[in-house]
Amino acid sequence: LDFRNMIVLDNEMKVANECVPLGNGSRKLPSAIKPRGTSNTALLSMDLHTEKFVKLIKSATARIVPVPRPVKNVVVSKTTNALNGLETSTFTVCARVRPILEHERNSKTFAACMAGQRIADRPGGAAYTEQVLVCTPKLSVRGISKIEKKSFDFDYMFDEESTNEEVYQLACAPLVNRALNGQIGVVFAYGQTGSGKTHTMDGIMDRVIESPALFNSETSLTFSYLEIIGTDITDCLEETGDTAVKIGESLDGRILIRGLSSHVVTASNELTALMEKAKSSRATESTARNATSSRSHGIGILRCKDNDTGIEGELYIIDLAGSERAADSANHSKERMAETKAINASLSSLKECVRARTMASKPGNKKVHVPYRRSKLTLLMKDIFDIGCPRVCSTVMLSMCSPLAADISHTANTLKYAAPLRVVIQPNTKKKIQKMEVDKRDPLLWTNAQVMTWLENTFPAAATENCFVGVLCGSQICALPEKEWYSRMATAGGSEELAKEVYLAMWTMVSDAKTRQRRSDGSIITEEDEELYRNNTIAAMKEKAAAWAEREKHL
Repeated sequence: LDFRNMIVLDNEMKVANECVPLGNGSRKLPSAIKPRGTSNTALLSMDLHTEKFVKLIKSATARIVPVPRPVKNVVVSKTTNALNGLETSTFTVCARVRPILEHERNSKTFAACMAGQRIADRPGGAAYTEQVLVCTPKLSVRGISKIEKKSFDFDYMFDEESTNEEVYQLACAPLVNRALNGQIGVVFAYGQTGSGKTHTMDGIMDRVIESPALFNSETSLTFSYLEIIGTDITDCLEETGDTAVKIGESLDGRILIRGLSSHVVTASNELTALMEKAKSSRATESTARNATSSRSHGIGILRCKDNDTGIEGELYIIDLAGSERAADSANHSKERMAETKAINASLSSLKECVRARTMASKPGNKKVHVPYRRSKLTLLMKDIFDIGCPRVCSTVMLSMCSPLAADISHTANTLKYAAPLRVVIQPNTKKKIQKMEVDKRDPLLWTNAQVMTWLENTFPAAATENCFVGVLCGSQICALPEKEWYSRMATAGGSEELAKEVYLAMWTMVSDAKTRQRRSDGSIITEEDEELYRNNTIAAMKEKAAAWAEREKHL
């Protein structure tokens, strides 16, 4: 007999021995064991185990205890939390899980991503945290169902019952006030296609327009809107579209946008009309996951200029195109595939910037390169990723997630890249170091007395009771908007030139502190340590060169 036939007969005999006898004389396969030697994979189908997965997930979430949110806004409190370091205190990372849509509801659909535990402030400086719980359904080779739980920490987590109003009030409303005070505010949504990014960002923009503080006689407002498709940049508010929009970097590090129209707005209805025009101009196409999928990155820029001081603040509202897996784009046309490739390439650059920015916040990483120049999208977002940025940039990142179990791998990937961006600077916990060495040259850590001492020694004319005396510590003074410095100096009888000198001197020290090198245990590498290291390195090189020269004499 052929060996292959012998193997088949042997497998059939084994299956027959495992069959369970029935009353009518026939036999059936056991339900708990996948038959060997057959192609029957029904027992390994996820759809047949939906009820078991739902019960397991319900059991896993039953122990979650609701905790009320703190009264103080997390976005506001991070600015004055000097222990975090200014470069991380300007990041607020949130997650939002959309509800299951009507056309997705069937007997095989269930939620595997939901709100986890809220953890209040803990001893030792651990900040308030809201968790996202991901329950990944798994099947063993014997058809036994189980779930793998993993939680991700965020500043805010908005579940399927949350509204755009709640997202705006908690995460985005402070950015409007900061833009009016001459600072930079950035809010962007990141996630897979069909996760609700455009719905959320449109809702946020609608509420920005309705903000009562936005339109006043002291501020001039201008609005621009552009979209990025690969390397192509389009002005969505320009009717002709003949002018090419270019994004570049000046010699002093500022980001410049050429060819982008800017429209003056004086009332909410004017801004609403411009926003509606921009929405209608954006590139959208029907895909397998979304009937109106955004095929470009839409960026709204609202500039707020103070009429007295000329200081300009900016608010960026960025609606990113959704990332797509190979399964999502299997039926795409050639044109859609090219768009998907360009979208995923720019989002990959964004991921690299997020990863590098997180690594740069950890001690021991001397010079981590953040590749924000790799794409036009990340170049425009330079202030978010530049460690030495001389301006306060408050960033809110919204990680948009689908609750469906079918999308759980994509959801987990989104959360994995977003969650680390909120971490505070901390030493290597593997070496059991309790806390980092305090940087005495960091103005953020100064008390009010130390601030006054620095002013008296450096700028005696600014060390008056009308300027910075009182209860303001270093972190609170550094958080003051630039125009507030001008106002306080004018009240004290000082000049604008003096206010600018003090402001630049303070921010020079802040930038130096942000880029100061630390060892992996959290200790600071001083200038003397660097000089000693250089001298030792040079001496070692000379000794090695002398040894090689001596060796060559005997060759």
